[in-house]
Amino acid sequence: MTANGGQRAAAGSGGLPVSAFAPTGWAYAPSAPQPGIVPLRPLDSGDIMRGVLTTLPRYARPLYLPLLSFALGFTVLLSGCAFAAWALITPLPASGTRMTTDHVLEVAGVIAVAALPLLVFATVAYAATAALSTTVLGHYAVLGRRPLAARQAWAESRRHLWRVLGTQLLVSLTTVALLLASTLPAILLGTILHSTTAAAFSLLLLIPGLLGALYAGGRLLLAVPVTVLENKRPAAAMRRAWTLSHGAWWRGVGVACLARMIGYAATQLITTVAGTIATQLAPLGALDGTRSGQSFPLSAADLVLPAAVVVLAVVTAATLRAPLAPLTLGLLYIDRRIRLENFHITLATAAGGRSTWPVQAVT
Repeated sequence: MTANGGQRAAAGSGGLPVSAFAPTGWAYAPSAPQPGIVPLRPLDSGDIMRGVLTTLPRYARPLYLPLLSFALGFTVLLSGCAFAAWALITPLPASGTRMTTDHVLEVAGVIAVAALPLLVFATVAYAATAALSTTVLGHYAVLGRRPLAARQAWAESRRHLWRVLGTQLLVSLTTVALLLASTLPAILLGTILHSTTAAAFSLLLLIPGLLGALYAGGRLLLAVPVTVLENKRPAAAMRRAWTLSHGAWWRGVGVACLARMIGYAATQLITTVAGTIATQLAPLGALDGTRSGQSFPLSAADLVLPAAVVVLAVVTAATLRAPLAPLTLGLLYIDRRIRLENFHITLATAAGGRSTWPVQAVT
């Protein structure tokens, strides 16, 4: 699905002008075709969230089976890092004594080393999730094609993985660079004047830096869908995303935040239930003995089962919510192209409809 393809289809098929795609104009077009999860017309926030929540169960196998393998790998890696850190750190001082500086540095160093592979794995897994979810959405869910096998979904999305990873890193570097640029005057002023007060007052410049980073992040929300669905390189995808999001910053950020809130609520529910179960599995006798003034020290074995429940719940919640953001951004991308480029014609043709608008509903 390319921009040029959408424009050619619109130009050669008698498509409506862009101004006809105003939301008020579509209030009188209830017969918009819906071959897949969303109707082929400009989408409101309700259409987008319904489309996301419809895609998750309908395409659960291609979406979640590859993600489960990532979740399993992350759990194994997390467990290995935890056990390695436990073995490398010397025993903590006895109760009532203070930790030495060397012991604090040792603990911090081991945790930092153990967290590095987890961070790398999580970054790659996030990029893979975005590539997979966007591929399933754009090539199957929106067009109403039947669910595909998990292996096929992963094979189609895998070729986009490194470009998606590059796009995500480039977007992150752009926002971080804006923040650093706003703090640089404070650092230079404090260094030149040897005054912490001047540097502290100069940190007020961090406010426009934060606003700039937020604005840039909102304008670049569609960079990953562009990378996958238009097969563009990271820099070109960012330029294209910046163009598509012109005049729609508030809407894009608002819908993305709504999706994150839904995911956060689901995560809180799962982790709260898991925390309650883990509390019930903890050795209550030790806690009662502590309250009565007796000493019942907890061993590592006592904490294995409660910790396993919590880790399993956290990984499960993260896996379930992982496709939410990519699917939401993918539908925002499709909405922007429909509004700006008559992209509904290309979608209707690809789904088997006629090439003129309006088209008959595809059943």
